[in-house]
Amino acid sequence: MESRLLNSCAAIISLGLLLLVSPSSGRPEQKQDTPARDPHSPTNRPQRVVSVLARDFTFEPATIQMKVNEKIEVDVTAGSETLGIRVSPFPDGAKANTPPGLSFEFGEDCYKVRKGEMTPILIEATEPGTYSFSCCKNCGGKNKRMAGRIIVAPAP
Repeated sequence: MESRLLNSCAAIISLGLLLLVSPSSGRPEQKQDTPARDPHSPTNRPQRVVSVLARDFTFEPATIQMKVNEKIEVDVTAGSETLGIRVSPFPDGAKANTPPGLSFEFGEDCYKVRKGEMTPILIEATEPGTYSFSCCKNCGGKNKRMAGRIIVAPAP
């Protein structure tokens, strides 16, 4: 009786292990050869890339123009200081319950830009308006004036 119980337990354990390592254990099959989509690869980049230099507590250019339904990449390069940039998804002066008019590929609140490096921000405009961006890293009193805007015009 005891050996039959041991044989039954061994058979159940073996079956369980087989199901764990078996590729067809009831789980949906995943394709191994499909590479992950890299939004920064040259084939996935938006047609328009805007370079922004952040230095001396300013953004250059401080104004970016785009149209509704346009996707752009904003490449922010930090000069002599590490900083952060926050782009508001809501138009300036928006009332409560206003839906966002900008969307971001990575949806970060504060993008960190290291000294001497470039950080890409992928933006899609869905509503016309003026959207503010500013420094979001407290690096002294002057960073409060470090601001810019994105002006989104209606689609043609």
